[in-house]
Amino acid sequence: MRAGLFRLWADRPVARTVAVLTALNLLTVLIFTLLVPPRPITLPPELPWQDPVQVAWRVGAALGLMGLVLWALRPGRRTLGEGLLLGGVGLLVVVWLSQNYLPFLALGLIPVVARYWLPLWAVMGLVLGLVGFSVWWARHEPLQITFEILSSEGPQGNAAWSAVQTPAEYPNLALAFFVFITLLYAGYALFTLEMLIRETRAREELERTRRELEEASRQAGVLEERQRLAREIHDTLAQGFASIVLQLEAAEMATEREAPVRPYLEQAQAAAREGLSEARRMVHALRPEILENSTLLEALHRLVRRFEQESGIRAQFNFSGEPKALPSALEVSLLRIAQEALANVRKHAQARQVTMTLSYLGDMVLLDVQDDGVGLLPASAGGFGLRFMRERVEALGGQMTVESEPGHGTTLAFCLPLFPRTEQAELV
Repeated sequence: MRAGLFRLWADRPVARTVAVLTALNLLTVLIFTLLVPPRPITLPPELPWQDPVQVAWRVGAALGLMGLVLWALRPGRRTLGEGLLLGGVGLLVVVWLSQNYLPFLALGLIPVVARYWLPLWAVMGLVLGLVGFSVWWARHEPLQITFEILSSEGPQGNAAWSAVQTPAEYPNLALAFFVFITLLYAGYALFTLEMLIRETRAREELERTRRELEEASRQAGVLEERQRLAREIHDTLAQGFASIVLQLEAAEMATEREAPVRPYLEQAQAAAREGLSEARRMVHALRPEILENSTLLEALHRLVRRFEQESGIRAQFNFSGEPKALPSALEVSLLRIAQEALANVRKHAQARQVTMTLSYLGDMVLLDVQDDGVGLLPASAGGFGLRFMRERVEALGGQMTVESEPGHGTTLAFCLPLFPRTEQAELV
C-alpha cells in the first residue's frame, strides 16, 4: 500500500507540495485552536486542550479536512459539483474561525489549496478578500470588556457601588507572535508553491514540446525517405523496366514479321544494365551513372538521343545561355525531371516530335519539354509522374508550369534557382 501511495505522488510534485503545505497549515491552526479558548471567553477561562471532547472534535475536523484535500488532489479533472463542495467547505472554515477565533487564520490554509486549481490572479483576489474581511472584522467585532464591582459602606451605613473596568486576561497572549509567524509562513508557502508550479509547468511544457518535435521530425524523416525512394524507383527502375518491356515487345513483333530483332534485344540489354547500375547507385546514395563522367548538357543530350532511338519519336535538344556549374541536387533533379517528362511523352502523348530546351538565365535555370501530341488528358493530370516532378521542383524552391490543349500538345516548363534554398533537398 505504501508503494502504491508513493507511485501515486511520485510523478505529481505540485500535488505533493500542496498536500504537505496543507498538512502543516492545518497543524498550525489546530495547535492555535487547542491553546487559545474560543470567544466569548468565560472566567475563569477554559482551555480547549484540557477538555477531551474539544480535543477529539478539533483533531477529527482537522483530519477530515486533510482527507478532503487529499481526495480533491487525486488524478483527473474535478467536476463542477466537486468544486462547489470544496468551495463550500472552505467557506465554512472561514465562518467558524471568524465566529470563534480570528478570520485571518484562514490565510494560511485556503489560498494554498485553491492555487492548485485556480490561476494566480484568482488566488490573489481571494487573499485580498480574506485580508479585507479580517480588517473589517477587527473594526466591527465587539470587544469583550469585564468590570469589577466594588461595594463600600459610608460612616452613616450607606452602601455605595462602583464598577471599575478591568481588562480581561486573554490566555496565551504570546501566541500573537505565533500568529504573525503563521502569516509569514502562509506567504512563504504560497510563494514557494507558485514557483514550484511555474517551474513544473515549464519543465512539462518543454518536455512535451521536445517529444512533439522528435515525433514530428521522425515522421517527416520517414515520409521524406519514402517519397525519395518512391521517386527514385519511379525514375530509375520503373522506367528501365518499361523500356525493356517495350523493346521486348518490339522484338516479338519483329519476329512475327521475320525482321531483325537484334537491335531491340541490344537496347533492352542496355536498358537492363543501366537499370541495374542505377539500382546499385541508389543503394549507395550516389549520383546517377549518367552524370558520373559527363556534364548535365551531355547527359541530357544523350538522354534525348536514346529516347529517339527507343521510341521512334523525333527528339531535339537545345540549350541557351552560358553553361554554369550547378549544385549536385539541382543537376540530379533536372535529369530526373527530363527523364520523367520524356517517359510521359512516350506513354501518353502519342507525339511525333518532342523538343527539350535547357536555358541558363542569370541566377535561374529553365527546362522546357514540348511535344505535339494529343495534350494532357484529365485522367493523367494527377498521375505520379507530374506529382513527382512538381515535388522535386518545389523542394528546390522552383516552379513548374503546365500548358496543354487537347490536340495541340503539351509544354512543361520548369524554373529553378541556381542555388537552391535548402541543401537538404538531395533527391539522389
